[in-house]
Parts: sequence; C-alpha cells; structure tokens
Amino acid sequence: MEQKCLKTSVYFNDTVFNDSLEQAIDVDFSLPDFCPDISKIFKCQAEPRIASKSINGRTITIEGVVQITLIYCDKNGKLCSYEYQYPFSKSCEMQQECQNANICCKARKEYINCRAVTGRKVDIHGAISISVKVFKRKCCDIVSDFDDEAVELKRGIANATVPMGYAEKYLLIEDEIRIGQSQPPVCNILRYEANTCVKETKVINDKAVVKGEMSVSIIYCAENIAQPQCVKSIIPFSQIVDVEGITDTCKCDTKSSVCSLEIKPRVSSTGEAKSFSINAKVLLSCEGYCSNEVAVILDAYSRKYKAEIKKNNINFERITHNICENFNCKKSIELENDIVSVVDIWSNVQSANCKFEEDHMAIYGTLMVGMIVCDENDTSVFYEKPIDFEFKCPIKLELGVPHCDPKLEIVSCSYTITSSNCIEVRVEIATNTAVYERKNIGLISDMMLDENAPLERNRREALKVYFAEENDNVWDIARDNNASVDEIMQINGLSEDTFKSRKMILIPII
Repeated sequence: MEQKCLKTSVYFNDTVFNDSLEQAIDVDFSLPDFCPDISKIFKCQAEPRIASKSINGRTITIEGVVQITLIYCDKNGKLCSYEYQYPFSKSCEMQQECQNANICCKARKEYINCRAVTGRKVDIHGAISISVKVFKRKCCDIVSDFDDEAVELKRGIANATVPMGYAEKYLLIEDEIRIGQSQPPVCNILRYEANTCVKETKVINDKAVVKGEMSVSIIYCAENIAQPQCVKSIIPFSQIVDVEGITDTCKCDTKSSVCSLEIKPRVSSTGEAKSFSINAKVLLSCEGYCSNEVAVILDAYSRKYKAEIKKNNINFERITHNICENFNCKKSIELENDIVSVVDIWSNVQSANCKFEEDHMAIYGTLMVGMIVCDENDTSVFYEKPIDFEFKCPIKLELGVPHCDPKLEIVSCSYTITSSNCIEVRVEIATNTAVYERKNIGLISDMMLDENAPLERNRREALKVYFAEENDNVWDIARDNNASVDEIMQINGLSEDTFKSRKMILIPII
C-alpha cells in the first residue's frame, strides 16, 4: 500500500467529563453575643460560591463556601440577621487522567431548611448541586486531498466555530460604598448581594480586555428607625486576561461570576458608620473562537483499486448567535395578609432553560421573589413566591442541533402595591448567551490504495444503462459502479446531483 493522501488538522473542544455532584449542608451554630435572641425566623438564605477547582491526575477537587444568611426578628419585632460561612470540599474521579484540560463549575442551591433549636442556636440542613464540565482542545488530522486521478472525492464545507484558547482569571474588587447624606448611620447589615455583568470584550493578540460592572445592593438597619434602609451602587471593572492562541480576528465569549463577597460597615473617626467596605473576588472565564469554513472530504473511493478508508466522527460546533439583551418580567402576586409597605424585595434565578422553535429561541424558567413587608400593625412579615418568566428572541437556525446554556443576572427588582394584598413585581434580567449549533460529521482520517488489488471490470461494456429513482444522487450511483461522477454528469447533461423523478441514465465504464 502506498500513502498518497494530503492531510490537514482540525481543532475542536472534546468533553472529557460532564456530571453533576451533590453536596450536603448539615450544620448547627449559635449566635454570637452581639446578636439578640431569635423570636421568629423569616428566611434562611444559602448562596453557594466556588472558590477554587483543580485537576490532579484523575481527581477533580472543588472547594467553596456556602454563605448562609439568617434573617429573623427579636422579641421586640426588630429585624436582625446573621451571616455564617459554611466551607465545603468535593472530589470526584474521572475514568482517565487528563492533562492540560479546562474545568468549568457552577453551583446552585437545591433546598435549605432551618429551625431554631433555642433562642440562640440554629440547626440547618440542605443541599447544593455542582455541575462539572472538563474539556480540552483536541486536534484531529483529516484527509484534505488525494494525489491520484482515479480517486473520486466528495468535497464539502463544515461551518465550525474553531476553539482558539480558553483562560480564567480572578479579579479582586476592593471598594468603599458611601450612603446618602440624608440616610441615617448604619447599625447593622440586614442583607446584601452582588451580581456581575460583562459589558464588552475586546480581543488583542493573546489577550482579552474585559469590561463590566458589579451591581451591589445592601439593606441595613439604623438605630431607632423601624424602616430598614437600602443602598445600591454600581462598581465598574476592567481586566486584561491572557488567552494564549487568540488573535484580533477572533471573538471571545466571556462570563463572570462572584466567587466570594464580604461587605461590612466602616466606622469613621466620629464613631458613625456612613459607608461600607466591600471585598469581592470575581472569576472571569474567556473562551476565544474563530468562525471558519473548513474544507473537508466527506467520502472517497477509487475507480481502479481496492481502498482502505478510515473515518472519524467529529462534532463541529458553530456559534450562530450571541444574545446580550435585557428583558423584563412583570407579575402580580397576591399575599395572604394586607400590607402597608415593603421593607425589602429581591429576586434570584431558580432555574433557566431554553427551547428552539422554527424562527425563535425562548429562554424560560423560574424566579424566586423574596420580600419583607409591614402589615397594618407595623409587624414585619416575610414572603417568598415563585414566578415564571419567558423571553423570546428571533434566530435563524441551519441544519445543526442547537443548544445553549443561558447566563442570566438580575439587574433590578422593583414593585408597585396595587391593592391591600396585591403587589406587582417588575424584574429586569440581563442575558449573555451564546447559541451553538452542533453537527456530527464523519470525515476521512486516512485512505490507502492497494495497487496489487485492482477492481474487476467487465471489459465488453463501455456504457451501462441505469434507471435512477426519485431522490437518488449521482455520487452513490457512481460509487456503486466505480465510475466517475463528472463523466456521469457530463454524458447525461445533468445540472443537479439529485434526481427529482425517475430517469434513465448512462454510466460510462472505463
């Protein structure tokens, strides 16, 4: 056998490991001395955050913290809170060792239950789920041409998004947030949260310049003031991430997440707390890619000799759309009791999925809206209600199988009291979602001709009469008869390679 084929390399992301892990939350703790006793628990929030992740041989190790916030009232009806950090470490084994791989993790709360054992001790049970994906850039050599006139090649184009590089970088944000001049000094923080959003990514050779912002919301209590106070702030950030392999012709899909967050009152020299110190760690994940049309050989055969052909099935992925839009979800919620005012309202994304129809994609899921309200007796009452959302975006799909992993962030949550027991909630949601189309294509990775094994032919025939059926194609007919595709097209005056109706054709036999 003689090697005559020319080869080229194609690159794609190969998923090595993809699974979901469960981490239990089982803890009890006592309140510190500066916290008043618990009279009634309103809410126990659990926010899981991934602090670090690593691969050592076959072992994946994930470490993080579940930030537990207990919101309760004391015997005087005053709102109080206490924050507890619950560290966790989770490991799992892959089937094989994986060098130079990338790992992506996302954690979410599945459920959380708490009860007050005494006025100062709390027992908490719950669980979080951690989705883990390990992938690496893989190279595969495929046949691009063959140096033999008797070899027929079925050429094609694979529209692909070629992965060029992947990198992660942690960004530390340290800042001070001042409260308004008319707002009272801080006594204690009741609740806080922060969300990040990537606004722009510019690609320079081997670098991605990421610009975004972190929105911070803080609810605090002031001395001798029953109504909690709200402070909101936007902190812009800019960071350069080294991504080996990307150029200015590439695009970059960038995602951000808060890995750790700590906000504390800052006491001035006068003894008053009129500002907050914020310490956050944000993870930036940059995936560089280039859209490319890869010339491929889909099939081949020899008209003269026996051929040994090897094929590889390759999953080509192409990013067809990048959706960076804000949309609104508006719902009316009926409450069990009459309300006079709203102390605090917030929302979290509980679930997010996507579905594809003929001319659009829909992102849908559930938000959990939490609120602390005051009734007519000026008593604080906590409510938590799920609301559904759906956002439709027009897209045009080709022949591949579409998929996406929607990235959603809560931009704002506002309300209007429409009646004594009804409130209209308006949630603004930002989405940063890449839509992929995946197509599995069988490509020739190697082809060898055995010149010692010529194909048998009927020497008495020059032409063969063949009746092509509807939807038959010239390539299959030529291959079955070891004939030339171009000669069949030419001798029969064909302009299309697929027959729309039954037709008699002539096949030249050489």
